[in-house]
Amino acid sequence: MRICFLAEANSAHIEKWCRYFLSEGHEVHVISFTQGEIPGARIHWIDLGLDGSEGDMAKLKYLGQSRKVRKLVNEISPDIVNVHYATSYGAVAALSGLKDYVLSVWGSDIYDFPGKSPAHLALLKYSLNHAGIIFSTSRAMARETRRYTKKEIRITPFGVDTSFFTPKRRKRLPEFVDGRFMIGTVKKLEPKYGIDVLLRAAAIFRRKRPDVNLRLMIAGTGTHEEEYKKLAEELGLSERVTWTGFLSQDEAADLWASLDVAVVPSVLDSESFGVSAVEAEASGVPVITSDVPGLMEATRPGYTALTVKRQDPEALAEALIQMYDDPVLRGRLGQNGRKYVQKRYEYKDCFQRIEAYLKEWADRH
Repeated sequence: MRICFLAEANSAHIEKWCRYFLSEGHEVHVISFTQGEIPGARIHWIDLGLDGSEGDMAKLKYLGQSRKVRKLVNEISPDIVNVHYATSYGAVAALSGLKDYVLSVWGSDIYDFPGKSPAHLALLKYSLNHAGIIFSTSRAMARETRRYTKKEIRITPFGVDTSFFTPKRRKRLPEFVDGRFMIGTVKKLEPKYGIDVLLRAAAIFRRKRPDVNLRLMIAGTGTHEEEYKKLAEELGLSERVTWTGFLSQDEAADLWASLDVAVVPSVLDSESFGVSAVEAEASGVPVITSDVPGLMEATRPGYTALTVKRQDPEALAEALIQMYDDPVLRGRLGQNGRKYVQKRYEYKDCFQRIEAYLKEWADRH
């Protein structure tokens, strides 16, 4: 197939999609308002002077490019068009008059965007209802999307490569024989991901179990990095927290596998699917998540993970203590987590499902 993505070319997620379809022999084009390079894919960059991180007002520039987008699509003449993110590229696709394209919703476009104003809600509905079919990474987000459209929705979860995210990458001794109880997360340092909740829970853990050599690994960058570092200092955790900054996929896989417990404490429903939790599970690491629906779908509470109430540091601290005190529980959750991911979220299996959906849709139209 000749596939055309309307999406951010500098997105690691889009790069993963392109890599898969290129590896299967498909011709891949990306029409993007941000500059990026994806080996093997042809990038059609529409330069608006943006990098994809801007707010809604800046992204209004996207909407003025509908004619240019339609012209590019006509020149590429793809078998299938897959548009990513409903309220930016999706809105442009709708305004361009494209027909029968596949729209992939991401999370904040469905959970956050429509609540901002009646105009935002109207734009979301306009975008959804002009798509041919909708892809959602989780059942939870599909349910939310159905509040705004009657279009057909297919579930297309994120997958991870379990030969890449694996317990074999662990760089430490089994359990915490080295004397450290190491917990951590790999997330952007933004409020929606609950980094402050994790820090407060770690402080409570330290107060209740001062005998434990607790260590906290926080990987990622974001607009609230300095705020979280200051909070860690105020909580007396400065010497116990390692801020790794941005990690490559290789480095992230090593970190997940080397933790004693992975924590994904997101606080908003716009965490549409917990790919971080899936990576940790694939690494054979027990997981604690908040009760955000997308995270609960990415795990199996009680079988691969413990689940706590979101924005509740006390509950998270108690779950950490439970994990520390019960090595049998940690081992069982870790083993179950890897089996769970291998069965449900193996990278190639997930993309083969997406590929089949795209082929079916292309054949129908």
